[in-house]
Amino acid sequence: MTDEQRTDSLGCYGSPWARTPNIDRLAGEGTVFRNAVTPSPVCMPARTSLLFAKYPSQTGVWYNDTTEEPPSGSLMQRFRGAGYGTASFGKQHYVCAEPAFEVEGGDCLSPHVEYFDYHERYDESDWGVVKYPGEARRWIFAGRFPADHSETTEHQAVDLGLDWLERRDPARPFFLRVSFNGPHTPVVPPAPFDEIIPAEAIRLPEACDAPPEGQPSWLAEHVSKTSSSALLSPEEIRKMRRCYYGEVAFLDDEFGRLLDRMEERGLLENTIVVYLSDHGTHLGDYGLVQKQTFYNPVVNVPYIFRYPPEVARGVTIQTPVETQTLLPTLLELAGLDAPGEGCSASIADVLTAGGEPEVKPVFSELTLESQRPYVQHKGRLVMVRDGDWKLSLCLDPEVHDVALYNLTEDPHEIVNLADDPSCAGQRERLIALICKHISAAESG
Repeated sequence: MTDEQRTDSLGCYGSPWARTPNIDRLAGEGTVFRNAVTPSPVCMPARTSLLFAKYPSQTGVWYNDTTEEPPSGSLMQRFRGAGYGTASFGKQHYVCAEPAFEVEGGDCLSPHVEYFDYHERYDESDWGVVKYPGEARRWIFAGRFPADHSETTEHQAVDLGLDWLERRDPARPFFLRVSFNGPHTPVVPPAPFDEIIPAEAIRLPEACDAPPEGQPSWLAEHVSKTSSSALLSPEEIRKMRRCYYGEVAFLDDEFGRLLDRMEERGLLENTIVVYLSDHGTHLGDYGLVQKQTFYNPVVNVPYIFRYPPEVARGVTIQTPVETQTLLPTLLELAGLDAPGEGCSASIADVLTAGGEPEVKPVFSELTLESQRPYVQHKGRLVMVRDGDWKLSLCLDPEVHDVALYNLTEDPHEIVNLADDPSCAGQRERLIALICKHISAAESG
């Protein structure tokens, strides 16, 4: 699992500049979902939803550092109840009344670089740093890791996972999660990965200069206030993007090391392997940096399954699916009982059949509370995608700030059709889907 990873960072998703041979090989041996949608474009809500197979509106976790009563009884308990040894190493960052895994370890960030600063013993000018110049949060968007790659938390998470696999009870089946902080900020790949992507290969995004006209006010007046890419020069944006894709190349190398060691020990013969991220991010797209929007670079994430005995090989699924299907799907593939009512359904049948599933609405949910005190917007924001159509809105104090896009005709989501009379039927249909969705979550 990674954090804040876009699909265009992987060769198997069509990226012309990606250096991801290990993940691409995994994809070639399994099934790739090209339009997998996160339950929330924020870390803790998304990660919590994955563990419970529920939306933020069901778990109550809408934002990072939430003070709400934490949910309990994640679906990981079903694996533990079935005799599995469970462990998670690296970034945890979820909300649950009890630990989701039997063993949890590792660190999110190294002592060398934090989210906003290198350790004081380093002169940042020596490491090619690009920092966000805004007043709110001075994220590190580019730079080089100032120590050996073995001192990154990603390398250490793989080491911890491999060590746990060696020490575990071999009579018990296992569930291992290796969770990388990267390519989340600070984006500081170790050498040579900070320069592995040729500078000339990196293009600026389609919509970079400014947010499109007609975007919702919560984006224009709130998110843009703290996350505008206009504060960065084109050269800084190019470097930010180069380091981001270089960081993914480094993660691919570490992921390959994990798989190679497992294969050497015969641990892949009867093991389901999944690769995914919690959400994506902006890299200058739509005049923005960071996450917390419903644009495709943020809500679409890598979602890849490999399990030769049952999962179709070399298949790409275009139909949108939700990533909180993860644990229900793993439970079914492992032959364990399905979760109860209110949880997302398994997509194991799609994986085994290897064909396009029935088109169903997919949802993502968000509040901007994670940006307080810099942003005071408190409304619940919800997105639905149904086939070619995508709509988002703010629910509070009543439905407003509607954005509607036809992704076939407008894949970059530039023209908001919410006020187009010819699209009124689609607008009302999708608003009704969101209202029904939220009502079902609250009553459940």
